[in-house]
Amino acid sequence: MKLTFVLHNHQPVGNFDYVLESAYKHAYEPFINSVFECEDFRFAIHFSGYLLNYIEKNHPDFIEKIKHLVSENRCEIIGGAMFEPILILLPEKDRNEQIKMMQSHIEKTFGITPKGFWLAERVWEQHVSKILSENGMEYTFLDDTHFLKSGKTEDELTGYFITEDEGYPLKIFPISKKLRYLIPFKEPSEIFSFLNNVNKENPDAILLLGDDGEKFGVWPGTYKYVYEERWLEKFLNSLTQNKETVKMVLPGEFAEENPPKGRVYLPESSYEEMLEWSNGNFRNFLIKYEESNNMNKKCLYLSEKTNTPPKELLMAEANDAYWHGVFGGLYLPHLRISIYENAIKAEKKIRPEIFSVKEKDINRDGEKETIVETPALNAYFTKKGGAMYELDFKNKNLNLLNVLTRRKEHYHKNIMEAEKGKSTSEVRTIHELKLAKSKDLDKFLIYDWYVRKSFIDHFFREDTTLQSVYQMKFGEQGDFVTEKFESKIEKDEKLLTAEFERDGHVWHGADWEEVHVSKRFLFEKDKNEFELIHTINANKELFLFHGLELNLMLFTDGMKINGKDYKDFLTMPGNRFEIFDYIQNLTFIIETSEAVELWTYPIYTVSQSESGFEKTFQGISFILTKKRIIKDEERTIKIKIE
Repeated sequence: MKLTFVLHNHQPVGNFDYVLESAYKHAYEPFINSVFECEDFRFAIHFSGYLLNYIEKNHPDFIEKIKHLVSENRCEIIGGAMFEPILILLPEKDRNEQIKMMQSHIEKTFGITPKGFWLAERVWEQHVSKILSENGMEYTFLDDTHFLKSGKTEDELTGYFITEDEGYPLKIFPISKKLRYLIPFKEPSEIFSFLNNVNKENPDAILLLGDDGEKFGVWPGTYKYVYEERWLEKFLNSLTQNKETVKMVLPGEFAEENPPKGRVYLPESSYEEMLEWSNGNFRNFLIKYEESNNMNKKCLYLSEKTNTPPKELLMAEANDAYWHGVFGGLYLPHLRISIYENAIKAEKKIRPEIFSVKEKDINRDGEKETIVETPALNAYFTKKGGAMYELDFKNKNLNLLNVLTRRKEHYHKNIMEAEKGKSTSEVRTIHELKLAKSKDLDKFLIYDWYVRKSFIDHFFREDTTLQSVYQMKFGEQGDFVTEKFESKIEKDEKLLTAEFERDGHVWHGADWEEVHVSKRFLFEKDKNEFELIHTINANKELFLFHGLELNLMLFTDGMKINGKDYKDFLTMPGNRFEIFDYIQNLTFIIETSEAVELWTYPIYTVSQSESGFEKTFQGISFILTKKRIIKDEERTIKIKIE
């Protein structure tokens, strides 16, 4: 029988350099050093573009080793899309540019033109066949899950198949889930016992392992197991001992020399674990996480404005921050920050002098959003709550509203069962681990009943406290948080205006009283500031406890508010609040025309990553509160960013 070994090495755009370096030292380098002298080991390898750039810059000797293995026909370079996007989520010109950029990079670096393609997260829809074929790709790798869902049996998945879309052909190798769970988590003797049994049943079979290179040293416990306890050395020795029955082949070599097993048409799918996380379809992440959809649709919006997407836009399309499963993904703030950083950089190249206000269904939810764009700031508003959900400070390429909502995840039920600090001699896949990285995580399992945007109008019950708001245990008396506001826009040469108003109601004792709320946002050209004229009108005097909520991606480390060190739970009276963020080196100033009490609290989520359950900081909530008798009231709130 034949065995094909395909490694996928990847690090997200925006990941920290020390993380990339650790992955290099613990997985990429020791793996290549270990297999370098074993002539019986032949493999294919894929590097995502961001990682490849890092290695080329910092470890050119490693690239030379790969080139040597390629020259000896022991290694095949697999292509892909440059910054590892989910192809089906991109416009045609963007995905073509991603693929061509990677092709060109591989040709320049390794002197070869790849014919194989690594499909990010193996997210498949049938039109991918045409996408890849049109760009010169001949074959790709999909999980056996895809084939089993199409009606194939496991016994049939011992070769490659061919498919097409509009007549554009593509060869597809099935990835063996059995091998993914055997290698490197079981002893080589068990692995080769399985392979030899396959050989006895079908000596013409070919099985393919396609999986993350990080499982050979980065995943928990694997560095010690694979290298220090010599798993890889024993695997290579077993390979040599079994080379008469198990022969390693390169996928391109096999595809060229052997016919397909037949034609297939595969359903929309991905690997089995991804199907669980996404409830059967990757696009469901855009439904479950509004923040993911906002990032995706911003990239689509920018792509519409240019015929040639700049590199920064392609970087903003990197897949990792758009979803969440066993990896942190969307829950990692630095990955979301990178998405917006690159998107804003791209926008400044595409539309440097923009001064516009318009209504457009940018999010593709059937309702028009309001988009304010100046050379200094962008502000995106939704009619739901009349709230702002994106505020781009272009000087620093930051979306200051890049805050994640606290949601219930299916694995939260396992938090209490997590093996807190429990050691085990058995190395396991990240899909089987249940480890807690800190104590008392269950205390942070708090869920928001609305999506975290800014300039949200609350009418609190009189006994509401800062802690009750933090814990989402407060009584909301009004219908302004999630209900629809009416909108209108105005523009002249110097000023852009976005206005939102709603005739709603507030519980006042046992009475459901009519209340009108209006929010009028004013933006001047070239200024890093804007004003909000906020009005509340009632038919009679009402004693109301109002709170205007902003959720900001500001960091607590080194933060000062009005010169005082930030504390997690803070109340502060005043009408001017100067918030200094040391990490991002910016100041966010809130000025109000009347005195209020500022409430603040940190926003934490509990999510899982490849190393266990973890608490992650997602931003800070700032609420401008005031208890007073209201009939007709107008106040001005000025926001300035430095």
